[in-house]
Amino acid sequence: MRAGPLSDPEVIRTLSEKFVNTWVLLRELPELIGGAKGEAVSLVAKEMKRHYTDSVDILALTSDAEVIMHQPEMALPYKNQERAYLSVLQHAVDAFEGRRVRVGKKSKLDGNPISLGIELMEVLQVFRASGTDIPDYTVVEIDTTPFERGGILHIEIQVGAGEAAGTFELFDVDTEIPTEDDEDKALEGAWNVSPGGIGHIFHNFSRGRRFKLVATGSDNQANCTNAFLARVFVVPPFEK
Repeated sequence: MRAGPLSDPEVIRTLSEKFVNTWVLLRELPELIGGAKGEAVSLVAKEMKRHYTDSVDILALTSDAEVIMHQPEMALPYKNQERAYLSVLQHAVDAFEGRRVRVGKKSKLDGNPISLGIELMEVLQVFRASGTDIPDYTVVEIDTTPFERGGILHIEIQVGAGEAAGTFELFDVDTEIPTEDDEDKALEGAWNVSPGGIGHIFHNFSRGRRFKLVATGSDNQANCTNAFLARVFVVPPFEK
C-alpha cells in the first residue's frame, strides 16, 4: 500500500484534505477497546474489530463511529490501484455528505460494505460435523460467468451460534471434492471458523466461471450442526 496507492500525490492530497487519518495494528485493538485511550477511541476500535477481514482493511467512519466505507486491501484490484483507491475515498466522502454513488455497474452501495464489490448472492445453509471418516459436505454453487473479464471473488462467511465450528473451501465446479487430506485441491479456504465467527475467502480469477463453496464441520467434533450465511461479492477489473 505504501509503495502503491499511498504514494500517489492525488491520494495523499485527498486523504489530507478530507480525512483524519490513522492506522491501528490488530493486536492493539483489545487494549483500545478496553478504554486505554478513552471512550471515543474504544467505540472506533470496536467497529474496526467487527469489520476485520484479512490482512489490511481500509475503513472510513463518521465521528460517531458509523462505518460508511469498508474496502479490504485483498479485494482492491491489482491494476490501476491508485485510481481504484481514489474511487473508494470519493465514495466515503459522498456517503458522508449524504450523496450515494455507484462505483461500477449494478453496485448496491447502500447495503454493501465492500466499496468496489458487486453483491452476487447471499445464501443461508446448514453444515454438519459427521464425526466419521466420511465427511458430510454442504455445497453452494457460485456462478461468476457474467464477469467475462474476471475479477476478485470475495466470500464473507458468518457462522451461527450452534456447537460446530466450520471449514469452508472454494473449488472449481468440476473438481471432485477430495476425500483425503493429502489430496487437497481447494483454491482458497477459511478453516475452523468458530461459532459466531466470521471467515473470509478471497480469490482472483481471470475469466468468468463457476465455483463451488464446500462447507463441513471441524474434524474434532461429532454429530454437531450449525448454520452459516455466505455473502458473495465480485470486484471487477478497474479501468478508470
